[in-house]
Amino acid sequence: MRTSLRIVAASLVAALALVACGGGASVSSLPHGSTQQQVPAPTLPYSGPPQLANFTWGQSALQQAQAQYIGPITNGGIAMNVAVKLQNQAGLLQYAQEASNPHSPLYRRFLTPQEIGNRFGASLPNYQAVANYFASNGISVGGWPQRLQLSLAGTVQQFSKAFGTQFGLYRAGTTTFVAPMQAPHVTQPIPMTAVINMVQLPMNHTYLIRGSAADFGGYSPAMIGKIFDYSGAWANGLTGKGITIGIVGTGPISSKDVPAYGATFNAPVANVQQMNVTAQPASTQNNNTGTATFDGNPGGLATPPPVTNPNCAQGSPPNYNTCNPEDGEAQLDTEQTASLAPGAQVDFYLAYNPTMCVNTTTGAESPPPCASGSVTYPLLGIQLSDDEIQQAIADNVVDDLSLSYGLGENSALNYYFNSSGQGPGPAEFAALAAEGIAVFVSSGDTGNQSCFDPNTGAPLATPCVSYPASDPSVTAVGGVNAPANDAGNLIGQITAWADQTTGGGPGDFANDVGSGGGVSQYFTVPPWQNGVKTPTNSNPPSPQLNGYRGVPDVALMADPATGPALLMNAAFPGYKVLGASGGTSAAAPEMAAMWALVLQACSQTSTCATAGGAHPYRLGNAAPILYTIYGQGYAGETGSPSGFTPQLTYAQTFYDVLYGENQANTPPGSGATPGPPITGCCTAGPGYDLVTGLGAPFAGHLIQAITGVATP
Repeated sequence: MRTSLRIVAASLVAALALVACGGGASVSSLPHGSTQQQVPAPTLPYSGPPQLANFTWGQSALQQAQAQYIGPITNGGIAMNVAVKLQNQAGLLQYAQEASNPHSPLYRRFLTPQEIGNRFGASLPNYQAVANYFASNGISVGGWPQRLQLSLAGTVQQFSKAFGTQFGLYRAGTTTFVAPMQAPHVTQPIPMTAVINMVQLPMNHTYLIRGSAADFGGYSPAMIGKIFDYSGAWANGLTGKGITIGIVGTGPISSKDVPAYGATFNAPVANVQQMNVTAQPASTQNNNTGTATFDGNPGGLATPPPVTNPNCAQGSPPNYNTCNPEDGEAQLDTEQTASLAPGAQVDFYLAYNPTMCVNTTTGAESPPPCASGSVTYPLLGIQLSDDEIQQAIADNVVDDLSLSYGLGENSALNYYFNSSGQGPGPAEFAALAAEGIAVFVSSGDTGNQSCFDPNTGAPLATPCVSYPASDPSVTAVGGVNAPANDAGNLIGQITAWADQTTGGGPGDFANDVGSGGGVSQYFTVPPWQNGVKTPTNSNPPSPQLNGYRGVPDVALMADPATGPALLMNAAFPGYKVLGASGGTSAAAPEMAAMWALVLQACSQTSTCATAGGAHPYRLGNAAPILYTIYGQGYAGETGSPSGFTPQLTYAQTFYDVLYGENQANTPPGSGATPGPPITGCCTAGPGYDLVTGLGAPFAGHLIQAITGVATP
């Protein structure tokens, strides 16, 4: 295996990919006469020097899971990410806010990944020290120029040596995962703050909903374009040309589907290219960027296998070379962005880590592909979203980014962020905002209740929002129901995607709720949302945010009863499917496509294309601008900061959603704690609300409000 050290340049954190990668490791026999047993996690507390164990590694997730111990792991390859101590994380979070605030002197003074690394990321000596430590234990190390994280891959034995702990196999409910058996620590002080994926308990989930009505096949791009006025922008030549939309991939895509989607609906579609994630050291070989591929498999990251016939059964451990069907979530993201911004470039980031092969008989190690008798547990897509986000930061090519997944804040706490709102996740999204990249995140599909019991999978009976939708550096996108005829003309009011509509939610609750929303428990209210109130007729009534971040910020099509069409498996004619879809997984890429049209208009307007650097049209985090427009219609809640005066009012730019609520009432016997009903949030109403945010923007008028470019 490779043990050479790479002066990697930091891997950003936060994306949300806590998923298992231990099922392929072999498990030694249990102690004589033993069976599955509950073992405290960790089984032995660490009692050595505190500086050797001063990092988070998923302790709370393991404790919440109440997992049953199965046995120790003796062979297998695993992968992790580590966050290195930053020079100034608080400064990075603040810069992200200032760069997107029209009132700040730092407005639109965006940074490169190298500048982020030099000013805020880990110092080069610290970054190198952490990389040296793991490389000295035989672990493969890779990273990025922003110097936020390192990507690691190696064997169970190598990680056991590096962290002073054995690894075991655990089971929580129906999920089997790998976790340390003792409190992990290092053998020498190194500036490391967190380990991602040490506890490989699956937590992220996507927000894709498949329609169930046999007589509804989903809205075409032309219909969605008509409803939300993309068509007005298209008629004015604004199709996203010159703009690059990024997607954080949840799984593999087929190159055939987007062209087939366009042909099916006689609609132009954007070019989609897969961006394979490969952490690299900064070197003269890649102009000191850390993005070109010259090192074979740094940090274990490699080229993903191609899509396979969907009619296959995945084994354990998975073998993606023989069974790798395309992912519906990924196809929805690419098809929505490509069809609603047909002139843009769509970059689909997909990471794959085959880890190391270990022979179950001899213990011999080798790089993938594995020979007969060897095992590994590869990671793909959503399991490696941190690596995908890190690559997007390092490339600094995409102008906006769509994420269609998340997890409850209770699970993300002390894994991606602490109670002060700092950690690998916030650092990651702040870096994107500091580069001027707008990030749109689906707010969730379980209404006001995004937190679940990791042991039973039952929803917790308390209002809770999803992360990273609650991160202050992103724009959270909720969902609506928009009834329309075949011509795309509305035939009723746009309402919140909720239990009043015909297809709200994934069926996890008695009232089948939809659009995720509520108030963060951990992130304080950002400046652009300060003073915003929920409507007086809402539940709860105004004022409501009480100093914390409200979710969502805007809303677009999500109800599968009025959702977009989704096409899959065009490369395999016998398995090709076309049908309705939905979820806030549809709304987030729809908003990313709409923002691409805004950015194109900005790039063509001298008074707008004024940002410094190589991307003068970038506007940073979209939320501050959207709330500034809101201030035109709701004076006293938000103002119009100097440097940006909207050209249209809120009422001209947004559809103010007045009806619908996302309160969840868990059914009897669901196992929810403490039980039904759940009350206290949230109802749509005039102005901002915790179901649809500011409402549904109209593309043509949003462009005019921000750039002054009028559309038909």
